[in-house]
Amino acid sequence: MKTCSKIILVIFITLITCTGFGCANKDEKKAAHVKKGDEYFDAREYKKAEIEYKNALQIDNKDTAVLLKLGDTFMKTGQLKSAFALYSSVEKLDPENIEALVKLSRFYFLDKKLPETQARIDNILKKDPQNLDALFLKGQVLIRKNQIEDGRIVFEKILEIQNSHVGALHAMAAIKAGQKKFDEAEAFLLKAVESGKDTTTPRNVLAQFYILRKQLDKAEEQLHLSAAEHPENPGHQILLGNFYLRTKNFQEAETAFKKAVEIQPDTPRSMVILAGFYNVTDQKDKALELYRKAAALDSEDSNSQMILARFLYKEKKIDEAENLVAGILKKRPKLPDARMLKSEILIFQKKYQDALNILIALEKEEPNAHRVQYFKGLSYIGIGEPNQAASALVKAVELKPEYTQARLLMSEIYLRQHAYDLAVNQTTAVIKLDPKIYRAYMLRGNAYVALKKIKEAEDDYKKMIEIGSDNPAGYYRLAYLKSALRQFDQAAPLLEKAWSLNNKLIDVFTLRIRNAVVQKEFDTAHALCTQQMDAFTDNNNLKALVHSTRANIYLAQKDMKQAESELLKAVDLAPDYLSPYGTLAKIYLSQKNIEDAKKQYLTMIEKNDKLAPPHMLLAVLLEAENKFDDAETHYRKALEINPNYAAAANNLSFYLASRTDKFDEALALAKTAKALYPEDPSIMDTMGFAYYKKGLYGNAVAEFLDCLEKQPNHPIIRYHLGLAYYGKGEKQQALKELSKALELNDNFPGASDAKKLIEEITQ
Repeated sequence: MKTCSKIILVIFITLITCTGFGCANKDEKKAAHVKKGDEYFDAREYKKAEIEYKNALQIDNKDTAVLLKLGDTFMKTGQLKSAFALYSSVEKLDPENIEALVKLSRFYFLDKKLPETQARIDNILKKDPQNLDALFLKGQVLIRKNQIEDGRIVFEKILEIQNSHVGALHAMAAIKAGQKKFDEAEAFLLKAVESGKDTTTPRNVLAQFYILRKQLDKAEEQLHLSAAEHPENPGHQILLGNFYLRTKNFQEAETAFKKAVEIQPDTPRSMVILAGFYNVTDQKDKALELYRKAAALDSEDSNSQMILARFLYKEKKIDEAENLVAGILKKRPKLPDARMLKSEILIFQKKYQDALNILIALEKEEPNAHRVQYFKGLSYIGIGEPNQAASALVKAVELKPEYTQARLLMSEIYLRQHAYDLAVNQTTAVIKLDPKIYRAYMLRGNAYVALKKIKEAEDDYKKMIEIGSDNPAGYYRLAYLKSALRQFDQAAPLLEKAWSLNNKLIDVFTLRIRNAVVQKEFDTAHALCTQQMDAFTDNNNLKALVHSTRANIYLAQKDMKQAESELLKAVDLAPDYLSPYGTLAKIYLSQKNIEDAKKQYLTMIEKNDKLAPPHMLLAVLLEAENKFDDAETHYRKALEINPNYAAAANNLSFYLASRTDKFDEALALAKTAKALYPEDPSIMDTMGFAYYKKGLYGNAVAEFLDCLEKQPNHPIIRYHLGLAYYGKGEKQQALKELSKALELNDNFPGASDAKKLIEEITQ
């Protein structure tokens, strides 16, 4: 052979190798990956199957068969968005691909996008008029549109083509049940059981039918048969356990859930469900142990980790929950559930701005997530932005109209903003959704009181008592209303009942005393104090409150000596309790015994300079003498001795806010006091005033409104609220509060300034 001919032959062989054989090699590789993927898929090793299908697609990314297989794998692993994307890509590559069209139809149907569903169904049925999947979806669309008769015709057509079609049999049973033709419905369900012997669903659907018909023996029988027919499937034991849980047969429920764990001890699902059983039956230690075990089975299973984290959070194990969430986010920083729980933990820790930052980012990714909007509302409340909070909650309700939590929180905001009609609207909507929500009646009743709709308020408070006869709040609210109407004879038994249900409620105790004093029944008032002291034997702070209350009774009797004695007892028991100091100061001032009082406290300081209360009381008296520099010195000395001395922190805060420009320090001191006594109205007022002086008017308004819930008839708090509204530019609200303050008392400190501001607003 000539050299030229040899060269041509070599080139020819090389071309054959590089083309035909090369392609054959790629096809073989792709086929090998697909085969392995199929094997893994059949063995339920979906992560491995995913890898193999992806390898195949790297060779040929337009192979629709492989794209569909990968989509099915994503469905098994819960990656629904990825599955949808793959089915959509198949539709683009091959618009006539029936398998892709069916799967996309199901997606659109579940997403309630009926036009998109119908378009694909029509496309399928043009090519294959007897396609059972498309016909079944068509029937479901018709039922969703409430075209029941048309849907029935479609399902009957399916059964003509295949009389054992389980889905159509179930659909016909549902139609018959809706028509109250229960015998016919049962017949269809029994036929479905006979037709679907190899599937797990029909007996369970029949069992649910019997449960709804209250034929519990039949339901139990079907669930046991289902479990016996599929002993390798823990799901049937779980259904049986749920049945026993629902019927309050807790022992049998536990047995069934344990059996599910025995069937698959190495997978978290059954273990998590058993833990959930222990959780709802208040066996928290067992629940926690199992949640931990489930989470430990697979360190990569974020779902089990998240279930454990949320349980820890609900059980107030905040540090552990926070650490677990941090670990999850380190592996999966974009996981929405973990970020959501992180925001809830931050809200619990009162780190509202940090929580808000997470929630705003989540909102961009999931704009239709109603819980994101709800917790945004909570965060905005935390940072003192009630209008922003209301806006977020409105959106939460738009996304989920039956979201009662959001509606109730909106109602609370509206109450604080004096938008009582709006509060009534929201609470009424909640009651329509669920007539047994106790809090809804309380909030609506409070709104009705503000609107002076006394009969409506009384009805709501009575409904509270009807729903929760063992909850003292309903009795108290109704008693408060009766007391305001001076119907003391009707209030008394209600307060007695509330006290019998919980004898440690301060609101109940103070209202009983107030009513007795108003009626000048002083012996009764003192007897109630003695009775209450027995209930507070183990709590010095509460005993101090009783002494302080008794002092006020003596003041009403004009017995200054006994009042002073009770107040000193209160100070001795609870040095941090604020109320007695102010009352003592008033007594000393009224007696013009300031110097004697000062000498007493100076003697105490000389004997022991490490006692904070004498410095505190001395500072109060010095401040009353307008010796502000000396008062500041002793407030600071008290705080030096005890940095957590709430009384000193509160008084020094108010002094700095009102008489200096040290507003940052004033606010920091107020926060210290409030952290110690978050419900004390005098501290809340100081906090609001510090916010006001710093120009944070929204925060100030929120604080004063909270304060008014405790002391609604306090003129100075009303005056301060008026100032804050004026600072916000809400002049009409300011005018309303300033006028109310003067109506309550036209001679309080600051009254003249209030009058000047009213003149300025009304000009």
